[in-house]
Amino acid sequence: MLAALALDLLKDSRLRRGDLALASPTLSDQAPCPPEVLSLGWPELEGVLPDHGLPRGVVEIAAAQALGGCTQVALAAVRGAQGRSPGAWCAWVDPEGTLYAPGVAKTGVDLRRLLVVRPPRRDLGRIAVKLAQARAFEVLVVDYAPPALVQPGGAQGRRRALRPEVLVRKLALLADEGGGTVVLLTDTTEPRAMSWPVALRIELARAPGALTVKVVKDRFCRLGTARIAWPAHPAATR
Repeated sequence: MLAALALDLLKDSRLRRGDLALASPTLSDQAPCPPEVLSLGWPELEGVLPDHGLPRGVVEIAAAQALGGCTQVALAAVRGAQGRSPGAWCAWVDPEGTLYAPGVAKTGVDLRRLLVVRPPRRDLGRIAVKLAQARAFEVLVVDYAPPALVQPGGAQGRRRALRPEVLVRKLALLADEGGGTVVLLTDTTEPRAMSWPVALRIELARAPGALTVKVVKDRFCRLGTARIAWPAHPAATR
């Protein structure tokens, strides 16, 4: 199945740009952990999260222009999933081609078990849904940039892209059915018509030597804000 996906979806995809960072904490929640939580191997950040890791379903990690640490958290999720099982595969939908293989490898991610797909932005939603439907990936990361709603080329053969809320709903259902985690990297500056059906949404903001983590949506309304230390690393550009 993985080979077929790679041939059909990834003939030309490559890892482009990556990052690394690990940090230190300050907000913790006393609610009990659910049985299925993805550990990030990042104790300081886990101390901020309501479940002390990422829940199953769709997790949104948001920052201005999807920077501010989003990639580092997503890489920690991939590394955590791969570390939990030697046969675990993960996938990353990277329409802008921003993932960088040497930086990704420095975080401890096994590149041999990471499928990277670089679809045109207009096809991002459809490709993400196909990958989720495959149920072959413990973690599916989608670097989400809203596509134009209509594909250029005249009235004949125009194809509408999936609206964001429809895409997230589909991914949430598939993640719940398949028992995986879908990580959406999004931009806090993008306007949004309605709330998305995500299990968890966190917003990140970088400052010199620190990362502010704000939990703005959680299934059980366990919200809060914390500031954790952010050590510099030459590969940490996002």
